[in-house]
Amino acid sequence: MDYKRAFHVIDMDPGSYVRRFAVPVIIFGFLFAFIFYFLLPDLFSGPANIIPALIPAVCILFAVYYPLSSAQGRGSEIDNQMHYYVTQMGSIATAETPRVDIVRIVSENEEYGYLADETRKIYELVTIWNMSLADGCRFIAKRTPSIIFEDFLDRLAHGLKSGEDIKEFLLSEQNVVMNEYESMYNGAMYSVEIIKEMFVSLVMSLIFLASFAVIMPVITGMDAVVLMLIVLVTFIGTDVMMIMFTRSKVPKDPIWQKPGQVLPDFRVKLYRSIPISLAGCILVTIAVLIHGDIELPIAVALCLTPLIYTGRVCSKIEKSIRRRDENYPAFIRSLGSSAGARGGLVDEALKSLRIHDFGPLTKDVNGLFRRLTTRVDKIRSWELFAEGTGSNLIKRFSVMFVEATHLGGKPEIIGDMIAVNFHKILNLRKKRFQSASSLVGVFYGLTAGIGFTLYISLGVVKLMQDMFHTIDMPTGMSMGMVIYTDIGSIEVLSALVLLIMVAHSLFSAMLLKVVDGGHMLNSLTNFVIMVWIAGISAVVTQAGIESLLGIS
Repeated sequence: MDYKRAFHVIDMDPGSYVRRFAVPVIIFGFLFAFIFYFLLPDLFSGPANIIPALIPAVCILFAVYYPLSSAQGRGSEIDNQMHYYVTQMGSIATAETPRVDIVRIVSENEEYGYLADETRKIYELVTIWNMSLADGCRFIAKRTPSIIFEDFLDRLAHGLKSGEDIKEFLLSEQNVVMNEYESMYNGAMYSVEIIKEMFVSLVMSLIFLASFAVIMPVITGMDAVVLMLIVLVTFIGTDVMMIMFTRSKVPKDPIWQKPGQVLPDFRVKLYRSIPISLAGCILVTIAVLIHGDIELPIAVALCLTPLIYTGRVCSKIEKSIRRRDENYPAFIRSLGSSAGARGGLVDEALKSLRIHDFGPLTKDVNGLFRRLTTRVDKIRSWELFAEGTGSNLIKRFSVMFVEATHLGGKPEIIGDMIAVNFHKILNLRKKRFQSASSLVGVFYGLTAGIGFTLYISLGVVKLMQDMFHTIDMPTGMSMGMVIYTDIGSIEVLSALVLLIMVAHSLFSAMLLKVVDGGHMLNSLTNFVIMVWIAGISAVVTQAGIESLLGIS
């Protein structure tokens, strides 16, 4: 990635960037360093004196790297939309739409984000600056941050210059772009495997850090609670950074579509489950407090258990969305073929398809037919159909189908094109789900490992305290010369360890949903299971330590 493309992305020339952004950021860094050095000299003394000096260096690096970082983010955004983009262009081209109008139509699709902005620039170069479409494509190709989009524009410009038919070109580009998208997707899934190994290594390191934080106060006399709070912050910070890093690497291919103007029944059911789960948590908490004689790890697990209701509701809905996705290619291909045989009459074709079983999608197909027979608003009927399925893929491709057929495109070609590309995406998603499934067992094992290791450390510390409390030291010597027995309450340390495990369970469950692209509320099921694993491992470890070491 070069700076020419980077400055194109941030829409600034180098001089303006330096004056408006880089210089103020660097001055800000030096001012902060000055404030820390001269106004707060006692705060940064000794080895900490180097910290203020790092602030200007960080600001300089930020100013230098920011354009490149923005360009990389925009490039990734374009890559994640290219398969939709080329499919829509190919479907529109079947209607013999003029080339410039194809560019205009796709540039008006807000779903494409920055890709739509880049396409709009091509359209403006042609209509305002009187460039040829081929020259406009080459102009943007030299500046776009996406390699996939750059190669596509170069091929498009060459095809236009050589007089190739735009429809034939876009039909042939379906396989090319989808293969490039598949390569990018597989590369991202390989990154997930690396992230898994990295996450396991980091958690193992943090487990040792937490064990030292439990034991070190006995040897050094440091405040055990402060050390455990530092470990808690470190655990949470590491988990949050791993989530953000993973989110930047995985493909942007969500299962659920964004909520529309109308809430479907399944979303209403999901939202209603949230207060039910919270009310259940409150009732269980009251019951646990009244009972009183329950181990703290088990009590916490019991209080959080009602959240599994929302998780199960969300999981059930998500499975139904996946089933609709699996049935959609057969539906759209059959609809296109049937409509093509009937001279492009989609409504009549849909009527004949009602006798077929498309699994969970059948109910939505029947609802679509009833709306279309009212002849009120064809486009809105398809939008309501897509929103009712809850699927992001179905929504995106259904809009393409109805738009292209409305322009006069050939339904049989459009339906087959959409079905083929849709099926390829589903195959890629299966690999993604498999990667997420392999992470579940790893995270469950790590949660149990954290519990066993930390509670064993607490048991050893408690044993050492009990042993040295009974020793009579010689005159002139204190226990602090041998070991520090007053490190605070073991119960408080045990509660902090449990808090670490609960927080880690929550972020691990969220990381699973980042990997598989599902709804975050679906993570509540794994969260509750991991809290129970943490609670059981804590109780079993404490009981085992008390039995083996004779701790009362």
